[in-house]
Amino acid sequence: MNIAALSGSQKLAGSSLAFLLMCAAALHAEGPEKLVPAGDALDEKNKNSEALSFYLEAAAQSPNDAEILRRISKQYAQLMLDAPDSREKKLLGEKAIDAAKSAVKADPANSQAHLALAIAYGRVALDESARRKVEMSRLVQQEAEAAARLDPRNDLAWHVLGRWNYELANFNPVLKALAQTIYGRLPDASNERAVECFQKAVALQPQRVAHHLELGRSYLALGETQRAREQFNEGISLPSTEKSDDDDKQRALATLDRLR
Repeated sequence: MNIAALSGSQKLAGSSLAFLLMCAAALHAEGPEKLVPAGDALDEKNKNSEALSFYLEAAAQSPNDAEILRRISKQYAQLMLDAPDSREKKLLGEKAIDAAKSAVKADPANSQAHLALAIAYGRVALDESARRKVEMSRLVQQEAEAAARLDPRNDLAWHVLGRWNYELANFNPVLKALAQTIYGRLPDASNERAVECFQKAVALQPQRVAHHLELGRSYLALGETQRAREQFNEGISLPSTEKSDDDDKQRALATLDRLR
């Protein structure tokens, strides 16, 4: 073994690492106009912890910027998917809600801020009690409707509204009774309306995997098996870009197997 060559390689690796760390430190010393795009590039690769660090640095300099705050909320909500336990998930969920609420307060007319709050509420609701789950579903509806009203071309707002309709339309009897108590009457939710919302989402962003898979699930709830198959196959054929795409595709494949 050439010890001299190895030593040289180690020095090169060390200097390269030092250079990268120096570049990262220099970037963090920049303002939001540099920090936010750097965070966005990491977010596109689903590197949520790294993206969050840039957004938090940007927020420290611009604490009332709705665009930065809603980005922070998104990263916390995404990190919930990797949380090792319910305690960590709850903590991340609370941070996601707080950041989204701050974004909405900073800019009430920001569709993406309302969407971030709807998603944060929805993620947290998954691990709540039956009563709290239904209570939070109302908050999800309100924020998603606000997001769609402020920007009718916000495909994810229509997606969340589709999910809200599907989930409430297929509540079990216990949750339906709770919904009637909490809402004052059974919410006007249906699988037909879920299909309409997901169709809008697909029309606005046909390359998003989840739109097709959720549309397929809604068709299946209506007994439209062939249309469901078509949407499942379409979603599975698209490249995975979102963090949950691969898992969602596996569930769709399992559903297709049962339909054979």
